[in-house]
Amino acid sequence: MEKLLELANQIKDEKLREKVIEFLKNPIPTHKEIEDTKIPPESSPASIKWHHKYEGGLIEHTIAVTKLALKMADVLEEVYGIKVDRDLIIAGGLLHDIMKPFNYIKEDDKFDHIERFHLDHLTLAVAELYKRDFPLEVIKIVASHHGDASPSRPNSIEAYLIYFADTFDAQLNDVAIRVCQARSKDLGIDEGEIYKRITPLKVYEIRSKEGKKKLIEYLKELLGIKEEQTEEEISEENHEENNKTENQQE
Repeated sequence: MEKLLELANQIKDEKLREKVIEFLKNPIPTHKEIEDTKIPPESSPASIKWHHKYEGGLIEHTIAVTKLALKMADVLEEVYGIKVDRDLIIAGGLLHDIMKPFNYIKEDDKFDHIERFHLDHLTLAVAELYKRDFPLEVIKIVASHHGDASPSRPNSIEAYLIYFADTFDAQLNDVAIRVCQARSKDLGIDEGEIYKRITPLKVYEIRSKEGKKKLIEYLKELLGIKEEQTEEEISEENHEENNKTENQQE
């Protein structure tokens, strides 16, 4: 959360800055029938089956989307001589997925979708932004961050930047997730063990630069997974243990 607040504090408009910070600190829906799932943004995944599907994934994704959009804004201004509203980018980036935790539940250390019917995170966010009297341009950015699949399409440069940043980060992380899933099967472990120690993108980086074999070796060392012993090695260990026991008895 600290990193999100650092980004929020870069918003120049004081009123908008205060609203964003308040929302980040207290995202609980104001509608009484929307239940609190007791999953804070800091520990929430960004999805259940796809990108950033691990604890803390939502914060990672939110930071990445906001910073990617800001970097793209720099390029657009430099190359095309336009002016991009960074306040809108930061607000839209930080809040675009803020209601996702209210669609999830955590049981037995696993995240899943909440069982009872629930509004999707985008609808919840837009409703809450209206309730909290956010500027219309911020609401439009959040409402359109799924592009053509959104209730309304992006209609500003800032909205397109958030949409593209969100899509890019989600799709790239999803590719990395697939690599983690494949290697977890190779190692005979739950994929969640990998996410506790290393980010999926770091796994993908090693895979793409050094290959599958090196990645498996790296993960074995990182996770403390020992090589499987051959029957000959097991027999030799047993023989040494028996000799040790006999010597102690003598």
